[in-house]
Amino acid sequence: MSAAAPFRPIVLTPTYNNGGTLERILSEVESLGFPLLIVNDGATDQTREVLTRWDGSTGPRRAIVVHHDRNRGKAAALRTGFAAARAAGFTHAATIDTDGQLEPSDLPAMLALTERHPRALILGARSEQIEHCPPKNLFARRLSNTAIRLQTGIRISDSQCGLRVYPLALMQMLKVASGRFGFEAEVITRAAWAGCSVLEVPVRCTYPPGNARVTHYRPRRDTPRAVLMHVRLLVRSWIPWPHARWS
Repeated sequence: MSAAAPFRPIVLTPTYNNGGTLERILSEVESLGFPLLIVNDGATDQTREVLTRWDGSTGPRRAIVVHHDRNRGKAAALRTGFAAARAAGFTHAATIDTDGQLEPSDLPAMLALTERHPRALILGARSEQIEHCPPKNLFARRLSNTAIRLQTGIRISDSQCGLRVYPLALMQMLKVASGRFGFEAEVITRAAWAGCSVLEVPVRCTYPPGNARVTHYRPRRDTPRAVLMHVRLLVRSWIPWPHARWS
């Protein structure tokens, strides 16, 4: 990047009711040497206590911590984090969920690729052969991948992975309408329309067996929202009106 815009990444961890895995994820990210920004999206479990214990009440802060007064959804947590990262002078935000399924040790490779391609949106790409992965999750991923291909013409293998690197200037420019879980898929489509390169990096993923997995996805509400979002974006892709370009 130019001297006027040095590469300054921060790791952003939106979290909601993942108190059992949160401290491990934060400590592993910290051990990699990256600055850390945590957005507590109105958690009602032990998250606040974990953050207080981990970050401490005295001495230098180990992370930037932002609290939502109530749960607003992942899209809102990401937007809050992007704004806080920009205000702190960072150029990119690498995101990782705190449910323990994704590995912080995959972050260095993703950020190394970002440093070589600072204007690209970098996506983590999970294998389709993951033990204990619910078949409905794999079906939803494939369906979303196909919808994005129809909307943009680009092929991606994982439109739903929470391990990503976002250029903050891009996120400031994009007009993303979807909330909650639809946000991450719509970002890909709008980034492609804006002329942003979308690159993927293989990452690891572990699904806990049975009821040990924590998920906040609500199928009866979130699935219809996702379908309507993709229909809306598909219709927009047919309209011959130019998209805003990221210059």
